[in-house]
Amino acid sequence: MNTKSRIRKNPALERILYKIRDPATGREEFRSCLERIGEYIGVEISLELEQERKRITTSLGKETEHFLLKESPVLIGVLRAGLPLYYGMQKAFPESESGFIGTMRDEKTLKSHISYCALPDIEGKTVILIDTMLATGGSMIEIAEMLKEKNPRAIITASVIASRQGIERMRTYDSSLRIYSAVIDPILNDKGYIVPGLGDAGDRCYGEKK
Repeated sequence: MNTKSRIRKNPALERILYKIRDPATGREEFRSCLERIGEYIGVEISLELEQERKRITTSLGKETEHFLLKESPVLIGVLRAGLPLYYGMQKAFPESESGFIGTMRDEKTLKSHISYCALPDIEGKTVILIDTMLATGGSMIEIAEMLKEKNPRAIITASVIASRQGIERMRTYDSSLRIYSAVIDPILNDKGYIVPGLGDAGDRCYGEKK
């Protein structure tokens, strides 16, 4: 199975995760923390993408070599909470093309539907689908279904916090999906929120929606 559920722990990342869990962390710092986590996850993903050897001659006239990505993945940010994470991922993949998708969730049924979509050509390309929270997995699966119609080479999902239930649902849907998350939390409550989680990521980034 190609599924990877969690990126490697390190004290620097754990400190940032601690800050976003803290209800006292303000909006600006919260968004900044999500960006930094996005960069961490992007670097982790890059280690598993195809690389190629590149040689270069330095100003001292000596040749050396480095391994660079053979191709930049397409980054797709999910509006609105996924934007700060997307911006951090963009630092890890600065040459990547980007797309954006908006989804709306019915708070009673917990089902979502796509309300906005702007994508580049993704045929034959690796796509990274970016959203801060992977809760029920419903919106990620709906988006993945739509993306598959456009024939990408592979779909990777990236989130800050995922629920075990959401990950298992996505594995059941498609075991070839590669899932990256900085944290896996144990449960969902009856409102579909991840517990212990961090609250509504979009509201904490931008203010409460009405």
